[in-house]
Amino acid sequence: MARLTRWTWPPGSPRFPLTIAGHGQIRHAFLKNPERLVVLAGAAPAVWGLLFVSDARGRRWTLYSPDPEYTAMLAKTADTGALELEFTVMATKFPGWNSGWQL
Repeated sequence: MARLTRWTWPPGSPRFPLTIAGHGQIRHAFLKNPERLVVLAGAAPAVWGLLFVSDARGRRWTLYSPDPEYTAMLAKTADTGALELEFTVMATKFPGWNSGWQL
């Protein structure tokens, strides 16, 4: 499993390193209360990419991306080891998250 490093979120957020457990997609129309995601992403894509991760404390998180292809590509690299990603890339690609592996 890959670990994401070099990314700091505000308090109450996932703590690095993150371990990718899986990924998925969901149509925007099926999200409950998507308003916060739209504000954070700047637009409402037809499909959101989902990345299911565990943080340094063992807590589960769901990360949302307006770029489902990027999410799938990132999840496929999970078998290769640690991922060195810059904060700006992660903040742009995953503007929203919630605790737990739930939508």
